[in-house]
Amino acid sequence: MRKGRVWVVVLGDFGRSPRMQNHALSLAQQAGVQVHVIAYGGSKTNAAITKHQNIRVHTIPELRQLAQVLPRSVALIIKAAFQAFMLLFMMIFWLPSPDTLLLQVPPAIPTLVMCWLACVWHHATFMIDWHNFAHTLMALSMTHKHPLVALAKLYERFWGRFGHKHLCVSKAMQTELERSWHIKATVFYDRPPSHFRPTPLKEQHELLLRLGPVLDAPVHPRDCCGQSRPREEEHSLTVCTERLGGADGRVRLRADRPALIVSSTSWTPDEDFQILLDAAQQYDAQVRHSILCNAVRSICDMSVVRVQAVERPKALPRLLFLVTGKGPQRAAYTEGMRRLDLQRVAFRTAWLEAADYPLLLGSADLGVCLHTSSSGFDLPMKVVDMFGCGLPVCAADYRCINELVVDGTNGLLFDSASKLAAQLVELFEGFPHTENPLLKELQESVAGTGAVTWEDSWEKIVLPLFTQQH
Repeated sequence: MRKGRVWVVVLGDFGRSPRMQNHALSLAQQAGVQVHVIAYGGSKTNAAITKHQNIRVHTIPELRQLAQVLPRSVALIIKAAFQAFMLLFMMIFWLPSPDTLLLQVPPAIPTLVMCWLACVWHHATFMIDWHNFAHTLMALSMTHKHPLVALAKLYERFWGRFGHKHLCVSKAMQTELERSWHIKATVFYDRPPSHFRPTPLKEQHELLLRLGPVLDAPVHPRDCCGQSRPREEEHSLTVCTERLGGADGRVRLRADRPALIVSSTSWTPDEDFQILLDAAQQYDAQVRHSILCNAVRSICDMSVVRVQAVERPKALPRLLFLVTGKGPQRAAYTEGMRRLDLQRVAFRTAWLEAADYPLLLGSADLGVCLHTSSSGFDLPMKVVDMFGCGLPVCAADYRCINELVVDGTNGLLFDSASKLAAQLVELFEGFPHTENPLLKELQESVAGTGAVTWEDSWEKIVLPLFTQQH
């Protein structure tokens, strides 16, 4: 590379942009170049990034609380103008010249034109990584017919063609970019980093101990998973695991544990969380019905009158949903969880440290993904992470999700709350006492899905793009 320096530009919270964090790490470690990240602050970044001597993160100043005091349209215009000024100042007068500028899209306004100008000024290669389409995200809170959405689409399609090289996250997006936008992009699927793996039982126990204050705190009026442990059991017992023989004893899974289900969400309109709440209510009703039927059957078995019509359903376990993430709709849905009358299902919400997130995925029994994509062309990174940790998923069905989740092979697809509830029943019948054949089959399939790591895929597909001049 001419100067051995790359800018990574993210007009968002860099700590919540795992794909761009992975790009930065691979550029520094595998390509051996200096990386300057230009992004908003907020969440903590990967510890490997903060410690790496060849990565520098430059935080863009923000105009906070603007949307609360001005009409939305006016706030968007002022915010875009301020962002354009700050980006231009940082990229033209402040930072050392790059060889390549890698931009995350969305957002696209004003980054596309600002980054193109910076590349012209510095004679640098302009590379765009398309995660989704910015105008479709705007349409979630406006409408597709809103004048600002129409202008944003024209802007994005026009300036997007000025990129010298392009990456995208799915074959469906590659086809759309070439057919409708006349942009040729290279498909680079998200892959889990090498440290995303199934979590050993001892590490599961230690993680659940750390999360104990969250997991043990009751949320619902009849919460089935909240518990207060005696002092002598504080370090030997969690909701799912137990340590035998004191602090140095071995760890095992509890025979009475609930099924631990993780749902990672950004709490945005492209994830209909109500589907999960409704499915939880339906599952809870099914479990109560199952318990009632078993009770009736037991009474019939003990009586002189035999009622053959009453069948004994398979036992269904308690479910503990741990929902991770930050976002604008979190407070509203959290309040909705508290109002649910659930006896055999419980919800918890948490924001995890970057190091604990893969440990949680590797400790869970199932993942649930509610992402439906504003454009229908992107794929959820959260599912990639789950697969890396050996975790099968139930995922919302939409246009191109089958590029990642193959229904019945490495996960199950749903399009309604009733279908998700039925899948939960099917997957967890007999849990944890008997091995569920469908769940085992999905787990074995996922074990092969995560075999290709981010590092291997990046070196094969992306690294050559950085070493070639435009």
